[in-house]
Amino acid sequence: MGMTACYMEAECDLIENLKNKSDEDLFEEVEALADQNGKMYDMDKLWDGLHFILTGVSATTPIEDNLLSEAIVGTDMFSNDEDADFIAYIYPERVREIVSALEQFDIDKALTDFSPGKLAQNGIYPIIWVDSEKEDLKKELLEEFRGLKEFYRDMSNEQKGIIVSIY
Repeated sequence: MGMTACYMEAECDLIENLKNKSDEDLFEEVEALADQNGKMYDMDKLWDGLHFILTGVSATTPIEDNLLSEAIVGTDMFSNDEDADFIAYIYPERVREIVSALEQFDIDKALTDFSPGKLAQNGIYPIIWVDSEKEDLKKELLEEFRGLKEFYRDMSNEQKGIIVSIY
């Protein structure tokens, strides 16, 4: 199955409520949120590849105070426990800033020199980065970028925060 990224709409009071949960309760509540038909964006397995395209590094080493990095991994984690599931959040004010950064990012230019081999050399998840699939991977990364940007734009327009889960 593998690790997938999911982005869900969140009101500020929901984020605050989740900050007080144990790791186990947090996981269960986030799973329940995913089943409640709220607005969400499922990036599937390309989250690390897109993070690399946006920032030049893996999402496993997020860049603090970098809006493009935060677009993929969120602003802050709910838990500091390294064994906990990766669940982060973004407040509505920061969502607006991330939208601006995503809109300014030239994805077409970034993908001009796209090299699956470079992602493979950097250990970018998942292990699919082969040159023979270059055009398909490029197309998928472009679609994920556009879908994520649209989701962030919708959340900004609705003044919502976002919960990010990657597991």
